[in-house]
Amino acid sequence: MKTKVPSSFSHYAEMISSAEQFFKEATACREEAARSLDQVDREGWLKLAREWTELALAAERGQIFRRD
Repeated sequence: MKTKVPSSFSHYAEMISSAEQFFKEATACREEAARSLDQVDREGWLKLAREWTELALAAERGQIFRRD
């Protein structure tokens, strides 16, 4: 017997998946910033990290979703 997953659960799974991916992107940007020798580049990577973090938090709140 197959059970259909309620749409509210799949909606939640999408939010978590998006948030996790966005947090990973933020981490990768912070790692690039740490390796950067140029101040302008470092600031750019840190700005991107903040933006990815904002997206991740919005995804956790159910405000956005990643589309594959």
